[in-house]
Amino acid sequence: STKPKPLPLEVCNMSKLRGKKERDIFTKVYNVRKFIYSDQTCQFPVRSMSGNQYIMVMVKIDSSGILVEPMKSCKDAEMIRTYQTLIQRLTRANIVPRKHVLDNEVSNNMKDIIRSKYQMELVPPGCHRRNVAEVAIRNFKAHFLSILAGVADDFPMQLWDRLLPQAEITIKLLCQSNAMPKMTAYTHMNGPFDYNKMPLAPMGCKVQVHKKTDKRGTWAYHCLN
Repeated sequence: STKPKPLPLEVCNMSKLRGKKERDIFTKVYNVRKFIYSDQTCQFPVRSMSGNQYIMVMVKIDSSGILVEPMKSCKDAEMIRTYQTLIQRLTRANIVPRKHVLDNEVSNNMKDIIRSKYQMELVPPGCHRRNVAEVAIRNFKAHFLSILAGVADDFPMQLWDRLLPQAEITIKLLCQSNAMPKMTAYTHMNGPFDYNKMPLAPMGCKVQVHKKTDKRGTWAYHCLN
């Protein structure tokens, strides 16, 4: 009575239970919406030599490209100037947004400027996570902090805003385009990146600058640290 019963022949013959192998193709449909999202970071711990203390972050949702621009303050005039600078950069890249989503804390002047060009949507009060720029800020801050962690010990932190252009390039080279996953966000927005024309060196590292012959003494070193 304790002897196990034999399994049916249908179960023993596993080849009959196996499904037929097919060449399946999985596709993903992405809705190109031409949306942009923007928000500002909190105050940077150190004021730069140019007077900048904040960063406006804008993300183009189709390409997932992140654009950053330093700000001196969160006053209305400064925010409008920074916003127009980012829009000009999108225009130079032949990108025409259709809708702009941002927080509901912006001024009426800022809202009027946005409405004059695009559709505008404000996220609900107390629900900032509806703004995709919040995720872009988190990713960019992590990327920028990793850059600051690798600078030289005597790097003047008052020059942090000088690192933003290359930091933006590198994060767009690391991000994948939403609309065209086989290319980077940088390629989607600006075309292929040519490393021969613009080599990327570690930011904030020590370098040696050559000193011309007529500017140095007979026994002086040929370069300056």
